[in-house]
Amino acid sequence: MRTLHVDGLNFTFPDAWDVSKYDEWSFYRNHFIKLCNGLKAVDVVALSPEKAAYLIEVKDYRHPQTEKPSFLADAIAMKVLHTLAVFLPAKFNASEGERSISEKLLKCDKLNIVVHIEQCARPRACYELCSVRAKPRVEFADAPQALPNRRQR
Repeated sequence: MRTLHVDGLNFTFPDAWDVSKYDEWSFYRNHFIKLCNGLKAVDVVALSPEKAAYLIEVKDYRHPQTEKPSFLADAIAMKVLHTLAVFLPAKFNASEGERSISEKLLKCDKLNIVVHIEQCARPRACYELCSVRAKPRVEFADAPQALPNRRQR
């Protein structure tokens, strides 16, 4: 098993998988990000032997500096799009390890987007941070009717 440490959390993957902390890639950090101001990236790229790619974003709302969930779906969509835009140039121009992962990802048959969310101690507080526009997008388990302090009908 291989373990990646991301934002204070440990993620474990089978040995047969190719995994990398994508937002730490030198090609992304030293070359591609300079081409476009505000370019974002997912945290982890994981490739299964079954030719499935996983782009993994980690959000830890236990820390007050974490981006508010109001625009979480939009922020993740942009990170995914920006991340995907790097793989083709990385296939030709990145270092050997990053190039290999890029080549394998471009040959994958399936793309999965995974968001791992660590909630704050008071989930209701996280929900209340959401804008009115974003609240319908929040998972049912985070909605006020699913929280312990709310009376059930």
